[in-house]
Amino acid sequence: MVNKLLDASTYLELNLKESGREICLPDKVFEFTPKTYHLFHYVSSGKGTLVYEGKTYHLHKGDLFYFAPKANPHYTPDHDDPWSYLWLGFDGANASVFLMMAGLSNHNPVYHDEEHRLKEFFDGIYNAYVSKGFFDLYCLGQAYALFGILCGKGGESKSLSLAEAHINAAKEYIQNNYQFNLSVEDVAHNVGVTSNYLANIFAEHEQSSPKKYLTKVRMENAVLLLKTGVYKISEIGKRCGYQNQLHFSSEFKKYYGVSPRDFLKEGQ
Repeated sequence: MVNKLLDASTYLELNLKESGREICLPDKVFEFTPKTYHLFHYVSSGKGTLVYEGKTYHLHKGDLFYFAPKANPHYTPDHDDPWSYLWLGFDGANASVFLMMAGLSNHNPVYHDEEHRLKEFFDGIYNAYVSKGFFDLYCLGQAYALFGILCGKGGESKSLSLAEAHINAAKEYIQNNYQFNLSVEDVAHNVGVTSNYLANIFAEHEQSSPKKYLTKVRMENAVLLLKTGVYKISEIGKRCGYQNQLHFSSEFKKYYGVSPRDFLKEGQ
């Protein structure tokens, strides 16, 4: 029986889904099954080709490539020098923010690790997972270290504008306080701007609003809590900032199209 506190697949901010390693044969035909979570592949040796979102990438040792949830990429090893790679599946409330900071997306899925610094983290996660049969806190620590390098490199590419810095500060405050009775005015006050200004820069840069982002964070965390099977629906609502269960269920259905109870029944 795995201790829930040591199981990194249950953590909300960043949780690990799968890890693997493969030495590919030259003529391997691979059928990819779309995932419900994010996925990294890291090329440890050899070469190969990735076709993703209508673009072709020729990859080699030290390249990391990213797939978004529900993506359906096509990738093949080189015939003369087939690649070997490790992969890591992950999700969590902060996953999208980390990816944004790293500059990785459907339109920019490749990271060139010229110094080959990332391999040790993929190796560490994979070896620990294989030896223990689950993702422990060491694996989670290695994943955070991996993102530390990715986000550090991604942050060097450009300087943030003042508006973008305010948006990031607002997002961070929301992520740390979504479980409380939080208003847009509270967020704006903490960032040091007016609520009107915050709404305007969210509309301009995010095509959204602070309130919608707060709801998004609450709903994503609600789903993660539901999937643990540990908490009652009323308790999940309170943990996500909704003191009234009916209000929580109403907001959840408005966001996902089903009630929390039906979400669990459908096994989503």
